[in-house]
Amino acid sequence: MKDGARATLDEQLAKLSPDIVPGRNLWPGIVREIVRRPRPSPTLAFAAAVAVISIAGALAFVVLHGGPVSIGSRPATAHAGASFEEPGEAGYLATRAALEQTFHERLALLDPATRAQIESSLATIHAAREDIRKALVADPESPVLEQLLESAWHDEFDLYDDVVRTTQPTLARI
Repeated sequence: MKDGARATLDEQLAKLSPDIVPGRNLWPGIVREIVRRPRPSPTLAFAAAVAVISIAGALAFVVLHGGPVSIGSRPATAHAGASFEEPGEAGYLATRAALEQTFHERLALLDPATRAQIESSLATIHAAREDIRKALVADPESPVLEQLLESAWHDEFDLYDDVVRTTQPTLARI
């Protein structure tokens, strides 16, 4: 709006009488609509109850009858000579070495405080993985320890991937 138009509007507003009273009070209806809460339908409440009971039943079944068997699980006898070291295949080792090299190159691009935090996190992951390996030597049939070891490997690779992805140079658009 132009200043002239604003002045005109301001002048018109000033001319209005402050004693104008609306024909009816609108606020009680507005408050009633704001405060009114919709009641849940009985069908929705029934569906929610069935869902809660189903989940509780499934959890009770898992707790009482043991967890579900994963597709990739090994029989208990397979643990007798199991090694809990990383794979030694050439393809895996080459890929891991390339990822670590890229990780270290990109890590050097970060500010010292961030770099120290990431290196501390990586050291924690390595220490946890070593502790889990030692525990697996004492209890080689523990599926929980196996899952923890696998999770620690994933955490390490996720950390590598996060650093590489977040330091990825952006490509300029032409």
